[in-house]
Amino acid sequence: MDKSRPIQVFEHDTLKVGSEYSAADTSETREFKLHHFDLLAQYITKNTGCPFFALYHQRVKFNQYVGVIRVGNLTIEVLPKTDRHEANKSVWQKVLLEMLLISHQVKAETTTWADISMRKHSVLDSYILQFIKEAEYLVHRGLIKKYRTNVGNQKSLKGKLLIHQQITRNAFHAERFYVAHSVYDRDNIFNFIIRATLECIESISLTNDLKKLAQSLLLFFPECQTHTINDGTFSQLQYDRKTAPYKRAIELARIILLNYHPDIKGGKNNILAIMFDMNELWENFIYWSIKKAISEAHLHTKVKAQQKTLFWKPGEGNNLRLIPDIVLTQNGENIVLDTKWKYQSKPSVEDVRQLYAYGHYFHSKCSYLLYPDRVEDESKVIKKKGDYYEPVNQDIDDSKMSCGLLFADLLVEGKLNREIGKSIISLLV
Repeated sequence: MDKSRPIQVFEHDTLKVGSEYSAADTSETREFKLHHFDLLAQYITKNTGCPFFALYHQRVKFNQYVGVIRVGNLTIEVLPKTDRHEANKSVWQKVLLEMLLISHQVKAETTTWADISMRKHSVLDSYILQFIKEAEYLVHRGLIKKYRTNVGNQKSLKGKLLIHQQITRNAFHAERFYVAHSVYDRDNIFNFIIRATLECIESISLTNDLKKLAQSLLLFFPECQTHTINDGTFSQLQYDRKTAPYKRAIELARIILLNYHPDIKGGKNNILAIMFDMNELWENFIYWSIKKAISEAHLHTKVKAQQKTLFWKPGEGNNLRLIPDIVLTQNGENIVLDTKWKYQSKPSVEDVRQLYAYGHYFHSKCSYLLYPDRVEDESKVIKKKGDYYEPVNQDIDDSKMSCGLLFADLLVEGKLNREIGKSIISLLV
């Protein structure tokens, strides 16, 4: 059988040691072995607080994160699925890939659906391909050069002579000069990160096509000084006009490098986890879909994501903020959307209270909870309005505020609903 085929599960599903699971797009099965379970246990030990999955006695239960985990020679794809839709894994895999493209704003000329279809049954390969395409773009554009300080012996005096090192190191070599001088070349942290990611891809057991692409790109990247790669490395990067084209590739590299744990001994037990919080993915997908719909309709409507406002100031400690998912503004009036990746026929009290606070602090007459659901209406989005009861304190006027529900169908004829933003806008604006 084709051992490169991943096994597929949905979020919140469980894998049990010794059980057989269907490989993607085939009638054959692959066993989830104790060896795989032990590797996941090592991963979660090294990554304390890892939210991707939870371990129990010889079984692993996935959380609300979707994506792919490569465990040794086994690839596990964790797919999204709403409670009200059919559990067709092939459909939901394509939905996940498209949502990732839209939510992460991959440029059409950089990664197209045709590229992803090169291996239409591998989320990992498609994600790696995104990075490779970005690296190709940088090579064709030209790798950036930066100034750096080079310290060492030179045969000619240039730069700053380091007196102490000159005396101690070159006492018997008067023809040498120990200096510190500036060099303008491609040896910098940005190129080092891209090169390190390509080397990582080369070491992972992927398809030969992807390995060859990574190997060919490595020829264009210079040998760089070794840097320690951690989360702080990426947070400290400063982008300017020259380095701005690297930003997308660096974002992809960050997820690959920080979630890759190589097997030092033999290279057969590498672990790579590229996972995304489905709540955030749903929120980002809705935001970019709405933004695209507004742009195409040439509406004078502003849309902002994760807009912050101060909410509570304690006597000690940090201030608390309110951060709604999406705020629409038209003609000076705000509409707040709070996306929820779950089916809820009856919203929770906490969610409604949250919208009540949003309404006051963002001066929003209309606030909505947005859920994924199966919708039979032609627009694939329905709206249900709700009003607040009159408060006991008559001085507070909530008569102009409302909290409604939006239900949006993610699928249209078994494919991702790319018109979802247009349908939402038509109901709200």
